[in-house]
Amino acid sequence: MDINTEKRLDEIERKLDDLHNKISNQENRTKYKPIFTVVLILSAILIFFVLIGVVSFFTG
Repeated sequence: MDINTEKRLDEIERKLDDLHNKISNQENRTKYKPIFTVVLILSAILIFFVLIGVVSFFTG
C-alpha cells in the first residue's frame, strides 16, 4: 500500500473514532437528562420553601 493511502486511512479511522465518541457522549447525556430535570425541579422547590421559611421567620 502507498504511504499516502495509509496516512489517509489512519486519518479517516481517527475521524470515525471521534464521531463515534461524540455520538456516544450525546447518548449518555440524553439518558441522564430526565434525572437532571427532576433534580433541578426538586432543588427549585426546596429553595422556594427555604425562602418562604426565612421570610416568615423574619416577619414574625
